[in-house]
Amino acid sequence: MYRTWCIVLGFIYFSQCIVFGAKTPKFSTLQQQKTLQDKLLNGYKKTLRPVLNQDQPLIVKISFKFHTIQEYNEVSGLFAFNGGLKLSWKDESIFWNPSDYGNATAARLPIDEIWIPNIGVRNPAESEAFMEIEVAGFTVPATNHGFINLQINGLIKIMCEPDVTYYPFDVHHCSLTLSVLKYEGYEVKLQLAKPTATMHTFTENGQWAISILDTMMTDKAMEIKLEMKRKSSFLIVNLFLPVLFLLSINMVVFLLPVESGERISFSITSFLSFAVFITILTEKVPQTSNPLSVLSIIFAFQLANSTMILICNVLVINIYHRSCDVLSACTVAFVRFMGQKSHEKKFLSVVDIKIKPAEDRGRSCEDIVDQKVTWKEVAYALDKLFLFIFICSTMLPIIVFIFYVTIET
Repeated sequence: MYRTWCIVLGFIYFSQCIVFGAKTPKFSTLQQQKTLQDKLLNGYKKTLRPVLNQDQPLIVKISFKFHTIQEYNEVSGLFAFNGGLKLSWKDESIFWNPSDYGNATAARLPIDEIWIPNIGVRNPAESEAFMEIEVAGFTVPATNHGFINLQINGLIKIMCEPDVTYYPFDVHHCSLTLSVLKYEGYEVKLQLAKPTATMHTFTENGQWAISILDTMMTDKAMEIKLEMKRKSSFLIVNLFLPVLFLLSINMVVFLLPVESGERISFSITSFLSFAVFITILTEKVPQTSNPLSVLSIIFAFQLANSTMILICNVLVINIYHRSCDVLSACTVAFVRFMGQKSHEKKFLSVVDIKIKPAEDRGRSCEDIVDQKVTWKEVAYALDKLFLFIFICSTMLPIIVFIFYVTIET
């Protein structure tokens, strides 16, 4: 019974705290505010830390919110974003009795006339070592107990460490370091407020997904470590798939009969289409050599691979139109090895193998095979060989790249 009453009373207490806990500040009348502001700012020294014991550090609580990504240059590392900085501290020079000023519990004071902590960015995009966050030109609320809350929203530019090795599946790491300027750690001490750094107000970006990895704190600085992962769906659909389609068309040239007379023109058209498409894609790939994108290497390799396909196609057509006899027994063995099924019966009627199986080991091509084939059959065999080779050389690098990226990221 006692435990039940404790639970009920506790529930009523917390309900009242939720409903009535956050008191609305009262400002009273305009005349009362003028009188209060004149009283607070009379003799106020903004060059002195507002703490009665100047040997003690002034505690400033800090938190940060990310709003939107303005720009990120994956080559230079410039990262521009909109964010909000919240600072809170107790100014012991500001206090009053609310009953003397029409029960006013809050007042807005001009920020240019009171002490505020100088917060700056340690790793700005500009050439300066520090970038101070400007807070001039507005007012801040102060309570009758001297508590001040300062909220600053603006554009911040920092430098990151870009890494486009696995573009377009690249992941970048950045850090935002906010520090107290013009004061030592024993004068002004930063403490993390709750929540420390949040993404609740963040507006999703169509190109980048950003997340907070960690927040570290010292007496003078707060460091927020960020991870930026590229959203690669658009690039996969508009970059990878067209490349795969062009490469597939480029390979099937060896399935086109030589008798059609269109193999050379088909191969050249496919090669030029791929070369033009690669030229267009080069503008989208980050143009940096440190580090060099693996995708750029794959594109260069595939362009060389397309060149070899064109050369091999010319070679096959040249062999196909030869009229002389095939004198090399190794060539005949190669044709048989490639399995020309359409000529299998012809082979069986002309081949006479007189070597016993136990005596096959160590013999040359001339000893094993004694038959006649045409250059057309050699061309057919080369078509099969080249088709297998270029399927492997085309698809294997792409498969390895995707598999490795999946493991790494």
